[in-house]
Amino acid sequence: MIEMKNAYCGLALALAATPAVAADMSEPRPVVVESGWKYQVTLDGWLAGLNGDIGVRGLPAASVDVSPLDVLEELDGVFAGSFQAVGDSWLLYTDVMWAKISTDADVGPFGGTVDFEQTQIVATALVGYELPVNVENMQLYATGGLRYQHNKVELDIDPVFFPAVSRSGSQSWVDPIVGLTMHYDINDKWFVDVMADVGGFGVASDITLQGTATVGYNWTDTIASSFGYKALYTDYKEDGFPL
Repeated sequence: MIEMKNAYCGLALALAATPAVAADMSEPRPVVVESGWKYQVTLDGWLAGLNGDIGVRGLPAASVDVSPLDVLEELDGVFAGSFQAVGDSWLLYTDVMWAKISTDADVGPFGGTVDFEQTQIVATALVGYELPVNVENMQLYATGGLRYQHNKVELDIDPVFFPAVSRSGSQSWVDPIVGLTMHYDINDKWFVDVMADVGGFGVASDITLQGTATVGYNWTDTIASSFGYKALYTDYKEDGFPL
């Protein structure tokens, strides 16, 4: 079992667009009628930590502990982004994250090394419906959807007094998820977004949990930036691949 904590500490550039149509009402200037739907594309800066135990194909579970500062040195590549559409009491949301990290460590009282490499893909798709909370400047949505996860892990263990062992494994699976999404406008410039979900229920993962909290600032009507934290926990085991 491994706990993955993805901390989004970089700049998230959100580009929001509200479609509009112009109607000629025989006035000097056209009247703009909004459709009611708003769209947001977000590209996330990424900083993550990884800790837990992982085992691959018969090898004993190895402890992995990579701090966010270590990730800056061990990160081989990353992409994270999301798309959101809100309108008519509905919310549509999807995000994707791809990351590859590698690290090594000295183990055992007599020396030896462990090399660890992980490639991770997480993609989420949600549909939400607004709940009647009657709180000014706040929208709360009940959500349901799916989360796809792919993990590829490679472990190379080289103890001092025993032959070196190398193992690799990969798994992909899809979990149903349910949750809540909240957007709150503190004022016309500052806002808070919170998302939380739970899923798995034994369909693929025993359980998967994800939570996100960000504080954002509207620079213009179409550009905002936000700073926050995302944590993902997954308990999954299949065919000798515990995660």
